[in-house]
Amino acid sequence: MNNNNKYNYILLSIILILNLIFISPILCIKVFKNNVKSSDQITVSGISSGGYMAVQFHVAFSSMVRGAAILAGGPYWCAKSSVITAQLDCMKAPELISITELIGATEFAATSLTIDDPSNLKNSQVWLYSGMNDTVVVPGVMRKLVEYYSNYVNNDNIKTMFDIQSEHAFITNSFGNNCTYLGPDYINNCNFNAPWDFLSQFYGELNQPSLNNLTENIITIDQSSFIPIGYTTITAGLNNFAYAYIPTSCKNDKSLCSIHVAFHGCLQTVATIGDNFYTKTGYNEIAETNNIIILYPQALETELNPKGCFDWWSFTGADYASQLGVQMGVVKSMVMSLSN
Repeated sequence: MNNNNKYNYILLSIILILNLIFISPILCIKVFKNNVKSSDQITVSGISSGGYMAVQFHVAFSSMVRGAAILAGGPYWCAKSSVITAQLDCMKAPELISITELIGATEFAATSLTIDDPSNLKNSQVWLYSGMNDTVVVPGVMRKLVEYYSNYVNNDNIKTMFDIQSEHAFITNSFGNNCTYLGPDYINNCNFNAPWDFLSQFYGELNQPSLNNLTENIITIDQSSFIPIGYTTITAGLNNFAYAYIPTSCKNDKSLCSIHVAFHGCLQTVATIGDNFYTKTGYNEIAETNNIIILYPQALETELNPKGCFDWWSFTGADYASQLGVQMGVVKSMVMSLSN
């Protein structure tokens, strides 16, 4: 092990020990108070920073998450609590990413009981997408994520999609910019229904999507009520509100329904693109006819996070990628609330 790796392990050890000593009891209640009722039905997806967040959530809560779809993200703990590493290694220079080091960090976090045992990942379904023309998170970074997951997940369960000539964007078959366009709202129409593809992998053969986007089935969630004492929306990097799509058949009996968490990317908050991410990306139409509740957590633009990204480099605290991370705990608590 080289000196840099030793330094990183020592740093991670100190962080995790301090968290275990000083973590707020209120936060522990928020994160660990009970188990999700239908734990084998929870899946996640995300684009860009939301892709990194989805990986973190999948790895940290692997006992309850059965599948993850990642668009333009990267390996767990890639940034190693450094915004510089996040912007260089984890977006532009994949040759600097050591999967051996990240696997070591994952195993250490598991032995420290701040994430679930990664052996839970073995039977997960994993769907990985990188646009051939992505200039923001280059395809090589996603190939590093393939390498990371291959250490834990059965290879037959990993599907890669690296052959569409898209820029850095969430991919749809009905809404957005030209497929090769780079810019707001970072939703591109590539004549490919990404949610249909990965939700089919997670849940098996699906019913055809609804022809209607039933906006009356979208609910607003008081996300701030899940933020633990000691944090504000600003320090947690989370909006006051999140959103969820509740299929008609799920309104009276949520036990019939699976839950999927969809994490937006940077520059895709409600303040930046309105409701486009949670109404026009194709999730809801599939959810309506297949009994899938879709949760859309919402990040917040702050001085430390001006683009409204989810935390994958530590602006909310050094425990950001573990079960003790404030954003991780808030999302899990919202999932548990929706499952009851």
